[in-house]
Amino acid sequence: MVTIELAVGIVTATLLAAGLVTLVLLGVAQAAVAESSAQIARQIARGDEAALAVAERRSPRESTVVHRDGGVEVTVEARSFVLGIGDVPVRASAWAAYEPGVGP
Repeated sequence: MVTIELAVGIVTATLLAAGLVTLVLLGVAQAAVAESSAQIARQIARGDEAALAVAERRSPRESTVVHRDGGVEVTVEARSFVLGIGDVPVRASAWAAYEPGVGP
C-alpha cells in the first residue's frame, strides 16, 4: 500500500515541478520580449543605428515596428513551448518619443 501511495506522490510531485518550471520559463520569455521591445523602441527614437542593430540581434525571432505620430511603437512577438500545450505566443509592446532632431 505504501508503495502505491509513494509512486503516486512522486509522479504528482514531478508533474507539479514540471508545471512550475514551465511557468518560470514562460515568465522569462515574457521578460525577454519586454526588454527587447523597450530597447528597440529606445534606439529607434534616438536614431542610433549601431545600437539598434545590436538590439535587433538580441531580440527573439519576430519583431514588428510601427511608427506613430510623435514616437515609435515596437511590438516584439515570440513563441514559447509549454509542456502539454505546445507553442504559446508571447508578446510585448513599447513606445518611445523621438529625441529632438530625430524623426520618422
